[in-house]
Amino acid sequence: MIVAVVAVAAAVGGIGLVVSGSSDEAVVTRIVDGDTFEATLDGRSTTVRLLNIDTPETVDPDSAVQCLGPEAAARLAALIPVGSTVGLSYDDERVDGRGRTLAGVHDTAGRLVNAELAREGLGTAMVVGGDDRYLDEVAAAQEEARAAGRGLYATTVSCTVPAQVERARGTVAGLAQRASSPDPAQLDAAGRETDDALTVLAGLDADVRAHRAGVAWAVLSELDRARLTGILDTARSDARTLQARFAQQASDAREAQRLAAEQAERDRVAREEAARAEAAERTARAAAAAAPAPVAPAPVAPAAAPAGGGCDPNYTPCVPVSATDLDCGDLSGGPFRVVGTDRHRLDADSDGIDCESQG
Repeated sequence: MIVAVVAVAAAVGGIGLVVSGSSDEAVVTRIVDGDTFEATLDGRSTTVRLLNIDTPETVDPDSAVQCLGPEAAARLAALIPVGSTVGLSYDDERVDGRGRTLAGVHDTAGRLVNAELAREGLGTAMVVGGDDRYLDEVAAAQEEARAAGRGLYATTVSCTVPAQVERARGTVAGLAQRASSPDPAQLDAAGRETDDALTVLAGLDADVRAHRAGVAWAVLSELDRARLTGILDTARSDARTLQARFAQQASDAREAQRLAAEQAERDRVAREEAARAEAAERTARAAAAAAPAPVAPAPVAPAAAPAGGGCDPNYTPCVPVSATDLDCGDLSGGPFRVVGTDRHRLDADSDGIDCESQG
């Protein structure tokens, strides 16, 4: 039944439905996705498409399941569960090109479901055909979601664009902590990860600027895109700085390792030389300790000076002063030590002792 009134209060199973404009009541039979459901209307089965909101796809055969698509469908099922009665309100165009009924949908509490989905960040405002009856209300609800960071605006939901941007930014921030490593291999690995991060950042930046298809991208306003590309630009600049820093630090670390290795080799050679010197010294000390002690020559008793003749100062004990050459046989009281010049050539073996056999 279609009723043209400003406000209609209908009691259905004890629950009041308040709708405005041309409206019907229908019973929900199946949830198709976040913005489409099946219902029984006037005894006939019909597919209802919510006006002025587009939620992420889950059942389009030409599209992959989109970010928060299942969540949008689940939320629609919670707002208008199967078996519940809903109010349908229409705009100028009642049916779309697929034969679906276009409607504003009010739940049993009288809430506009179209706007509730947008308020939770599960869809974006849009014009369906020429119908814009609920566009302002849905757009206002979407602004609430944007301001609160809900749903497709959340940075904590991994598939959303803000979350992807935040994750990429966080990756670069995390890489900065690796700059303190003294290990060139770790610095090289950090450099490669920075290269990967730059690739991700560049891809995200291109996607944000290119207005990619999909509700996750459609929810972004120009201000959203400007803010996100600003974050990405800063992260890319930081990543390029880190890239150069990692390369320089890896080079410095390798040079430090080379110098340390050279010093270690010098220290090793020095230790080996010191060990060899110490071993040689121990060997010499051991040899000296094992050698027999030298025998000191027997002291030569001084001979009494011959009467009247005097002693030759080149010998001790006394060798008489003689103008002629003397032999050991000419002398008594030897042996004698040469203390000057062996003028009589008595020291035949040049050991400083003369006439050893005499004594």
